[in-house]
Amino acid sequence: MSLPLAAEFFLLLLLNMAIGAFGFIPSFFVTTLNINSFGLLAGTFLSLSGEIFGAILGFHLYRLGFSKLNPAWRSHRFFQTLQSQPTGRVFWSVIGFRLIPFVPSGLVTAGASLTAISAWRFALASTIGKVPAVFLEIAAAYGYTQNVSANYQFGILAAVLVLSLAIWLLKKWKTGSR
Repeated sequence: MSLPLAAEFFLLLLLNMAIGAFGFIPSFFVTTLNINSFGLLAGTFLSLSGEIFGAILGFHLYRLGFSKLNPAWRSHRFFQTLQSQPTGRVFWSVIGFRLIPFVPSGLVTAGASLTAISAWRFALASTIGKVPAVFLEIAAAYGYTQNVSANYQFGILAAVLVLSLAIWLLKKWKTGSR
């Protein structure tokens, strides 16, 4: 029994937004899933919407989280420098960093949330920067879906997840044994 199309779309949108909000998890495999499930056009819309709304959600979550931390950490020179940046510079920096492949999205979002940039300016800059990056990811994912069978796609995804879990457990074990 499969989910109704609208429910599947909504669940994938939530997954895309969660990945976009955290910004440290590569979205390539979810983009591939979007294309496999809804085709190129709707899959692109789903990926782009999830990335944009996820970044906005992440911005608010990071801001909320940072506001709950001990204010003493803000006295560090790095954070003082970051917080003193003019919003125009932050705006253009968000666009620039979004355009650079492999810059963790969460790092850009977290950094911007520490500045005085407004949420709407962040959303605009993030969207401008994300559009080309998402289209590049769509092109790669579409090529992947056209040239790699679904069974291999799931196998590769499973291998990446198992490897990621193994690396995480190894790091946790090493830090716990100190």
